[in-house]
Amino acid sequence: MARSTDPLASLLADDHGESLFDALDDVQFWIKDRAGRYLRVNRALLRNYGFADAAAVVGKRDDELFPPHLAQQYQGDDRQVLAGRPLRDRVELVARPDRTAGWHLTNKVPLRGRDGRVVATAGITRDIDASAVALAPFDRLGPVVEHLRRHYHLPLDKRRLARFVGRSVRSLERAFASAFGTSVLQYQRKLRLHHACRSLVDGAQPITAIALAVGYGDHSHFTRDFRRAFAMSPRAYRRRWARTVEL
Repeated sequence: MARSTDPLASLLADDHGESLFDALDDVQFWIKDRAGRYLRVNRALLRNYGFADAAAVVGKRDDELFPPHLAQQYQGDDRQVLAGRPLRDRVELVARPDRTAGWHLTNKVPLRGRDGRVVATAGITRDIDASAVALAPFDRLGPVVEHLRRHYHLPLDKRRLARFVGRSVRSLERAFASAFGTSVLQYQRKLRLHHACRSLVDGAQPITAIALAVGYGDHSHFTRDFRRAFAMSPRAYRRRWARTVEL
């Protein structure tokens, strides 16, 4: 039989890697094509998001499977990786089956055909809380990240955060940007919007009350940030996703 000349077919012909990742309960694994469609996923990913089987995921894009506060992050990463820039050891919040979010360590790499062109992306993400792996950036900045996670709704006090890890404010900002690819302020804003999205989807609380609960001083500021992040208003987001998603 003639060997396939399709670079994706060659990449997917061997399922040993997929079988290997199926044996790891705390590691999610996937491969996507250039259009962002899932080609391979392992059991841990299916279980994490509550999918019955691979058929529910394969052939679909992130924006067909997840609400925007998840899909936009995943698709932004894919664009970076398709441009040939791997994503290495990023600590980020990932949705869990119990509707909470946990800290994960994520890596994504480009997959190339025989001619060197990027034909797909592959990634893994590991639950930090369920893993004994030592994570240097998380260990160094863990107290800062944990404070932001627990107190994202409070005013940002960079001096206090810097004291947690024995650094100056400027040194903290540099270390944080290097470890997480974003500023402390932007990270806090992401946490606030992440929790706001969940409140919009899961309950009937007024939007102004949600804005205040996640740390915004008023409805208009919250709405501006929300539109900038998701290209729709909080009200439109609620109409689109309330009672239709389980993430």
